[in-house]
Amino acid sequence: MELIVIKIESKEWDYMWDWLSNHPINKDIDNPTIAENQGEEWQYMGSFKNGDIVISDFRHRCHPVTNDVYKLSVEHKSFDMSCIENSAKIK
Repeated sequence: MELIVIKIESKEWDYMWDWLSNHPINKDIDNPTIAENQGEEWQYMGSFKNGDIVISDFRHRCHPVTNDVYKLSVEHKSFDMSCIENSAKIK
């Protein structure tokens, strides 16, 4: 498994933030990729690659719908490996 850094403004970066924006938890929220509540907003926690599978993780420490920590993970579809900025193997 590898911890990877996805290039900002790449198509994979745009894909995961668009997915987050359209997630049902963010329905009817102004600016859903931020979802500001009590000074907290969505945070990109990182991405992991295992073989051809890439998963990106997000968290919100006080989501406006739950007023609690909320975590989401998105699996990228047919990931474009040229969108990797850097990577490190993890055991």
